[in-house]
Formats: sequence, structure tokens, C-alpha cells
Amino acid sequence: MNTHYTTLLKTLHTEALANYQSDCRTPDTILSPESSAALVCLGLTNSSLYDYVDDFSRYGAPDLETFLGVAGLRVACFGGVQTNAEIPESDLPRKSDSFDGVAWLPRIIRKAECFLEGTLCRDIMYGCSGDRAFLANYHANLPGFLQAVLQAKGDPASVLRYLKDQAST
Repeated sequence: MNTHYTTLLKTLHTEALANYQSDCRTPDTILSPESSAALVCLGLTNSSLYDYVDDFSRYGAPDLETFLGVAGLRVACFGGVQTNAEIPESDLPRKSDSFDGVAWLPRIIRKAECFLEGTLCRDIMYGCSGDRAFLANYHANLPGFLQAVLQAKGDPASVLRYLKDQAST
């Protein structure tokens, strides 16, 4: 990833974490207006950064490196591209939906696609505790899975092969 983006993302994460620890615990208060504008210029939202800071503060994961990997992939592939469209949670596959017998897979794939497109609704996090637990079963991580979804170009069988390959290593 471009070192400029990495430095900026680290700075924004640090600011958001400090604000969170000072009881600024909403997406609208997690960053200064200037920092929020910089985040938007990268094609990211306050909500996405807030979710990573909130989960890290409460659960110890995902860490900064994971955030940088996930956010960096969005920036590198689609930096600056914003859309006003949001896919509502009701349009995502249910947690119990399965592909080839693997529950959660259709949901996490769609969440990853929406995150990359910038259309994931602000109430849903790519990388939530359920996603992390699912991927941990396959010894996979959030940035790696996001990359696999990007490369799969809509082919869930390709993503499942990636997961099975990760599980066997």
C-alpha cells in the first residue's frame, strides 16, 4: 500500500482511538471535521473506522495492522470512490444462509463486496466478531479474505477454495 495512505490511516486510527478513550463514542465524534474529510477522500467512512476502534477497545481485535490491511485494500482498489447508495442489512444474506454447506459464507462474501464497493450500510461492519470467528475457523484473516473476494469476482466457489487452502496450512 502507498506509504502516504498508510501514514494517514495510522494517524486517523490513532486520533479515533484517543477520542474513543475520551468518551467520544459515536461515528460523528470519533474524528475532527478535518480528519473526517481526509477519511472520506480515501473512500472510507467514519462508521467503518469507528467500528474497528470500538471493537478493538472492547475486544482487543481487530488490531491496527488488520485495519490498515482492510482499509488499505479499499483505498488501493477504489480510493476516493464514494457512493450514496447503501445496501441495507435486510438485503444481505442471513447469517444462517450457506454456500456448499458453509453457513455465514454468503453473508461475509456480500459484506466484503459491499465494503469494497463502498455500499455497506453503516450499521454493519465487515470484520465484526462473527466474521472474525468465522475466518478463525479457517485460519484466515480479514485482509486476506477481502483480497480473495476481490480476486474471485463474484465466484463463491473460488472464495471457498481460498478458505479451504487457508485451513490446510
